[in-house]
Amino acid sequence: MAYSMSFSSSATNLCPTHIHKHPFLSFPLSISVPNQNPTTKLTLQLCLAAAKSQTGPVKKTNNRKKKKKVKNDVEIVDDDVEVVVDDEIESYDSGSFGYQPTPLPKPPAGFVVDDTGRVLMASNKRIATIVDSTNNYPLECVVRRVFTSSRGDQCMLLCPVDTPVQILKSTNIDGWSAVSDKEVDGILPTAAYALAKIHMHLVHSGFCYTARGGFCYSEDDIFDFRTDDGQDVDGVPTEGVEITCFNLDGAHYMIYTPSDPLLFVAVKDGNGQLQIADDELLDDSAIISAIDEETEFNALVEEEAALLESLLGKER
Repeated sequence: MAYSMSFSSSATNLCPTHIHKHPFLSFPLSISVPNQNPTTKLTLQLCLAAAKSQTGPVKKTNNRKKKKKVKNDVEIVDDDVEVVVDDEIESYDSGSFGYQPTPLPKPPAGFVVDDTGRVLMASNKRIATIVDSTNNYPLECVVRRVFTSSRGDQCMLLCPVDTPVQILKSTNIDGWSAVSDKEVDGILPTAAYALAKIHMHLVHSGFCYTARGGFCYSEDDIFDFRTDDGQDVDGVPTEGVEITCFNLDGAHYMIYTPSDPLLFVAVKDGNGQLQIADDELLDDSAIISAIDEETEFNALVEEEAALLESLLGKER
């Protein structure tokens, strides 16, 4: 039995619960976070370190899900992060409605909402930058959670502003292999041109390549990473989205992004600069709580989207 993907990395890749043997392509390692809501499937990729080298075949399996999404460009407003806390807002009297609603999941950093989900305050400083020490390339991220570790470290849960991307090379009718570092340098100009055709911009970011701009996709563009016998590959996201394809020197390439959110845990050092959290910190209860909050919030978002789609479907 041959695996769909196998990868190598020169960086140490750990996640909160266990060590993965196969880093995911050019991205840092990922971890599947159990969803507290049994009715919603949600996976968050928690990232500690990154490497851009990889080898091995990939099996592309279309799962034919009915899914459409638009990823839009995000304007970077500031590298500083302003944390808005609930006690800065006057308390909201939900009792005036005669009932006590179920508490909503904690919103992302920079937002204050009432018990009905109405936004009371939104900060315009929700962007932070982390720098890849191996090449000094920055990665602009949206701040999802701000918290303090049990040892007093100021930490953040970050998600890239731009879309993380990876390039795969076709090996046969339904197989793909990851592109090595040596080969990727020669195809990046063509990859950038392929993205430019669909009004996207390839960014040489820290930790991973990213693409800036918006794109649409349908169910035909969603595929699974599987072994030849249909099994999941350890340490690899199970689902990806094809962004675009291109040909070069007789070979066919695909640019894709993982379906699930890519998250980084960062900590402020003594100089106030953000660094990727060390291995020891990943077992901290504060990080686990932050991930749980993010999981619960994203589950609510997916439920709302599913409900809206259902309502719109009934009206048609």
